[in-house]
Amino acid sequence: MTLVQLGLILLAQVSQVAGQVLLKQGMTRTAGRLSRVAAGTAMLAFWFLAWLKLLQGLDLSYLYPFEGLSLVLLVLASILFLGERLQGSTWMGLALIAAGMVLVGLT
Repeated sequence: MTLVQLGLILLAQVSQVAGQVLLKQGMTRTAGRLSRVAAGTAMLAFWFLAWLKLLQGLDLSYLYPFEGLSLVLLVLASILFLGERLQGSTWMGLALIAAGMVLVGLT
């Protein structure tokens, strides 16, 4: 894997999280609803196209564990940008996801 591919993986995951957060904000707030939904849709479209490009050059078994990163980032973004509170079981789930990503990355 090249540095460019790694950068595209990280950018894709961040854009997926940003898209989800923007869609959530757009669906729950009245001010700026359309612009947030449009921005969220654009971010998810970018993620999709980036993911297709990554699938061309990398094995799915290597690429797919990075999806766990988006779950962790999404929970952190929901705390920072949406003001959501998490229970202890959610933190435990995040720890398990992170541990799984490390284990897959070692193989």
